[in-house]
Amino acid sequence: MGKRHCFTYHRERDEFTIIEKSDMVEQYFSYLIEESTKLETYASQSGSDAVLLFDGAENKWTLIYAQGSGIVTQRTARRRADSASRSGIQLSSGERIGANAPLVEISDSNIGDLSKSVQNKYLSHTDLRGVE
Repeated sequence: MGKRHCFTYHRERDEFTIIEKSDMVEQYFSYLIEESTKLETYASQSGSDAVLLFDGAENKWTLIYAQGSGIVTQRTARRRADSASRSGIQLSSGERIGANAPLVEISDSNIGDLSKSVQNKYLSHTDLRGVE
C-alpha cells in the first residue's frame, strides 16, 4: 500500500505545506472517505484555505477547499495543485511524489463554479454595451 500525504494551503504563504503528523493525515483521509463536507469544515477550523491529499496507493491527488474560502483563493490553490499533479512535490527525504498523477477536485456546491468567469457568473443579466 502506498503512503498517504496531506498538504494544507494558506493564502498568506501562497503554497502547500506538508502535514507531518500521521494522526492528522489519517483524520483528513477518514473525512474524505466519510463525507467531504466534514473535511471542508475541519480544514477551515484548522486555519487552512484548502487541503491537497495524495494517496500513494491510487496515485491520485484530491483537492478540497475549506469552508468559506474565497474564489480568488480557490483559483490560486487550484493552480498550485495543478502544478503538483504535473511535476509532483519533493518531500524533505528527497523523494518526489505524485508526478503526472490525476487531480480530483471536490467542492461543496455553495463554494462556486470555478469554470465560469466572474462576468458570466455575476454579470449574466447585465448589458455591458452601454446606454442607447
